[in-house]
Amino acid sequence: MHRYCTFFDHRYLDRGLAMIRSLRDVDPGCRISVLCLTPACERELARLAEPGVTLASLEEFERDNPDVLAIKDTRCLRDYYFTLSGCIVSSAMRDADDGEIVTYLDADLLFYSSPGPIFEAMADASVGVIGHRFHWWAKRLEKYGKFNVGWVSFRADDVGREAARWWRESCIEWCYGGVDGDRFADQKYLEHFFRKFPRVVEITHPGANLGPWNICRHSIAQRADGSFVVDGGFPLIFFHFSGVKELEPGRFLCSHVSYLGPFSRTVRRGLYLPYIALLERIRVTIGGLPRDPAPCLSIVLPPTTRERLLAPVIRTAARWAGHYVEQAEARR
Repeated sequence: MHRYCTFFDHRYLDRGLAMIRSLRDVDPGCRISVLCLTPACERELARLAEPGVTLASLEEFERDNPDVLAIKDTRCLRDYYFTLSGCIVSSAMRDADDGEIVTYLDADLLFYSSPGPIFEAMADASVGVIGHRFHWWAKRLEKYGKFNVGWVSFRADDVGREAARWWRESCIEWCYGGVDGDRFADQKYLEHFFRKFPRVVEITHPGANLGPWNICRHSIAQRADGSFVVDGGFPLIFFHFSGVKELEPGRFLCSHVSYLGPFSRTVRRGLYLPYIALLERIRVTIGGLPRDPAPCLSIVLPPTTRERLLAPVIRTAARWAGHYVEQAEARR
């Protein structure tokens, strides 16, 4: 049995459910711990009672982890969420049997086939991480981390527990959305694992963590049965739908243009349109996303001048390149 943990608030409820249900389809019997970041998220997930899913409220988590709560007022919401990535794995590992693997997952993943090849690559490892595999013109982004936080695995042994504990303590000490030497958010800490701990492995399966930042490096095709293969023969295990933003009801902006990545017919019609359609179906079946206010903390970071100037440029480029996805198109 594999154990997973993730977190999201009610604004991500549809994406979190899509990830959880797709994972359960390809890894039956898995256990998934969800840290619910808002009461509305916990309320809806409790009502749905997803099989194999256990819930914890943020209030409960902060009560059990007072050192996390103590730094809450020093972080904006984004940075506090970054901090939690490095903290929830240690909590999830408390319930793991010796030798079990506990994996942190981002909520914006979607699974297409068994993660078995990832665990096979960890047969002799205590920690497993997946590289961004940036294509050459996105290499500049490695300053934010060679490895991606979307999937991070720890075995419940001495090394894995110590590595998870170190990641937790490091994120509590410093976790912000700016590069500071060899630190960036929760992500750049993953590079330190190889230097600080034995039995750390990089998962190199091409079908693991395919996303907008590395799609240029891989070929992807859809078979007659609907399954996807990467680089001619590797099954697509999961795709990372990072940066998908709903600009207005039913209209989504994809992030490929930010990485100068392609948006081929297979990627658009095979991956993104079905994903947007899935999110819509989930919203319909749960009665829509909760309309509770968005969470906020005492520290609020306004957009930088660079972000304000770049946003319309990126949206114009995305529109020109056809990187918008409409729900109406997804229904066809």
